[in-house]
Amino acid sequence: MKKSQAETTEVCEIKVDVKPEQTAGYCTLCNKIVPRDKDGNCAEAGHPADFISGLIDLDKDGKVPFQLPKFNWGAALMPPVWGPIHGVLTGALVLPLIVFANRTLITAVELPADTGFLWRSFIWTVTVGIIAGTAYLMYYFGKRGWGIAWNKSAISHTPHVTKEMFNSFIKRERWWTILSLAFFAGFVYLIIAFWVLPLLA
Repeated sequence: MKKSQAETTEVCEIKVDVKPEQTAGYCTLCNKIVPRDKDGNCAEAGHPADFISGLIDLDKDGKVPFQLPKFNWGAALMPPVWGPIHGVLTGALVLPLIVFANRTLITAVELPADTGFLWRSFIWTVTVGIIAGTAYLMYYFGKRGWGIAWNKSAISHTPHVTKEMFNSFIKRERWWTILSLAFFAGFVYLIIAFWVLPLLA
């Protein structure tokens, strides 16, 4: 016997009393909140329902009522702190990378004048590569940070996410931006104290 449309529909393990195509959720692959199709999949790119979390009622005109910000500065500026607290342990890798980059940069700058071209080129290539890799990881966390936070938060499993819930989630995450800015300011101070000022002395 077929279920009537009025019966409860299950989307991503969340039981709701609306059709999937009347809802939206965060798509990990699209990295944004997207509407669902009738099968609960991403209506914009066809990504499977397993990659979509949260349950937001669409507006009467069928549009997503609110959207995540594009870039998470809290995640980008301090991945070693932000990442593990949000369940992403790879964020902690940024700290040893920064330390290693600092060490290789010191080595490159202090190379003796008679150092061979090939060895000097190798040291500088490694140094630039580590710095570029660290910068990329920070960018990655900034770009994906809001989605990571969304999936970590209880909001990703809450039926009928309201505008008030969404605003509370955004506000909570922006406190992390303030905290990360404080950590980053301290980091910049250390760079100035140990690198810039000695060069100007």
